[in-house]
Amino acid sequence: MHRFMLLLGLGTALIASGGCREEPTTPLTQAAARNDVAAIRRLLDDGHKADEGGDSWTALIWASRTGSIEAIKLLLDSGADVNLPGPTGDNWDATPLQHAILQRQAAAVRLLLDRGADPNRSAGPETLTPLLLAAGDTDPTILTLLLAHGADPTVEGENGVTPLSRAVSAGTLNGPDRPMFGGCRVETVRALIAHDPSLRLKRNSAWNNAIWWARFQRCEDVLRLIGE
Repeated sequence: MHRFMLLLGLGTALIASGGCREEPTTPLTQAAARNDVAAIRRLLDDGHKADEGGDSWTALIWASRTGSIEAIKLLLDSGADVNLPGPTGDNWDATPLQHAILQRQAAAVRLLLDRGADPNRSAGPETLTPLLLAAGDTDPTILTLLLAHGADPTVEGENGVTPLSRAVSAGTLNGPDRPMFGGCRVETVRALIAHDPSLRLKRNSAWNNAIWWARFQRCEDVLRLIGE
């Protein structure tokens, strides 16, 4: 019950704060968000920098969040930093890749990785790496892309959380932009184990919480996959 009330309170606070809901406020970020390549090119020709400030997020972050593929290509070709972070609204910074993951923009994720985005980068020791973010999703497409580009499946986040324990827990707290409860991550767990059959849950507090939430949400297929 303590876990439930604690996480329910955190989830309520996240919803109340609005998570990552923002709007672009500069001509460049607005053009990037709507994939208006002509407008972006015109603004760049007028002297605007691809990574200029003036908005809480860069144009590349907006393009990544909205899946604006042509805008991403143009901004990167014009010198935008593929790993330059911006705030999530939840007291941590995220790279364009992480923002794309939060919005489930698989095509943007693939392009950013192909153009040099770091699949293991996080803003600090208590923030989620790209793979830890993707492990909270029911669809393993983005997680598989990250693994194919060198993401570390054994990475540990705060309190020893790993991609596997995050997936097993049914993504109970997925961070900004994600619902608190969203279904069992059977295929995500399966994809992690298929990539590295030696993966196991460490017997720590993260393991205990993951198993508890998997049982609470009746994720029997997940528990069978990990031998619980």
